[in-house]
Amino acid sequence: MKDKARRIPERLQDMREAIANARDDLGALTKEEFLADGKTQRAVLESLIVIGEAANRVMRLDPVLAQRNPDAWQQFRDAYDMRIVLTHEYFRVDAAVVWETVKNDLPQLNALVESLLG
Repeated sequence: MKDKARRIPERLQDMREAIANARDDLGALTKEEFLADGKTQRAVLESLIVIGEAANRVMRLDPVLAQRNPDAWQQFRDAYDMRIVLTHEYFRVDAAVVWETVKNDLPQLNALVESLLG
């Protein structure tokens, strides 16, 4: 149990760092600027993949989270589902959805991660 308890905070820290990286990489770019900037798109995608994988690890390490905090579980599940598309179905990636995710969803996910870290 000790090892498990130690790994969850580390994965949450990974998520926090990747969220910050995605937001920093996007910076003040407009949606149109982002859509025209493949280099920034690739950097942001990498961060979203890290977020999704870390979320998956937390869910695997703490399956009771689904009952204790269903909102957290759903946000982590959504992040992992996005990671699957970004990694395995890259031909379906819509850069406009990625931009919207970083702008609209990552702030809420960041607040959740911060609250779980205490």
